[in-house]
Amino acid sequence: MSDRIAELAALIAGRIPGLIEEARDQINEAINAAMEDAQERENGKAILSLAITAKWDLDGNAVVISMPVAVRRKFEVIAALDDPNQQSLPIDEEGGAK
Repeated sequence: MSDRIAELAALIAGRIPGLIEEARDQINEAINAAMEDAQERENGKAILSLAITAKWDLDGNAVVISMPVAVRRKFEVIAALDDPNQQSLPIDEEGGAK
């Protein structure tokens, strides 16, 4: 019996370069968008994630190899909730007494 896992790994490894080449234009667009987003944010980093997945249909002996290409944008803000057990001090936003 052959080593099916080794065959699967070789099949996937052999198809990824063609998949990346097929998506070349979309990958370049995603790179440009990531670079633009990073420049607009303070301390922004340009990061592009390419997730390659393989779905192996064991009954049909087929392997679907896919790689979605999209720009994900993450927005975040850090906010603090007042502690309901802590009494507020009579200080305004500028630091003076109310």
